Amino acid sequence: MSDTTSGFLILGLGIVLILALVFAVTLRSGRATAARPTPPPGVHLPPPSFLPVVMSVGAAILGTGLIFRPGEPWDFPVLGAISGVIHPIIGPVGLVVMVLGTWAWVRAASHEWHDTEHGSHDTAAH
Repeated sequence: MSDTTSGFLILGLGIVLILALVFAVTLRSGRATAARPTPPPGVHLPPPSFLPVVMSVGAAILGTGLIFRPGEPWDFPVLGAISGVIHPIIGPVGLVVMVLGTWAWVRAASHEWHDTEHGSHDTAAH
């Protein structure tokens, strides 16, 4: 058996083991007889947002920069040091997109929390 085949078998067994654990925990927690507590008024799902998609696109761009790094270091001093690990243009762009998406998502959640906490959010409609 080749190394690739054994690696895929180990990976597959690991995935099956994780899924079995999740299934077992889900079955066990579903048999609880106590009533589930309800959240306090004003707590609800956040509005739909494209920010998780923006973060995922940033992570994909960052991963692309890690995969397609140049074969030889660049001539510029700073870019030459970076180019051994990540593509000096694609990698930082992905990092900036991911960081800005995370920052915007945390900020949106903070606004939602502030609105709920200070009562400016309509709690009767939910």
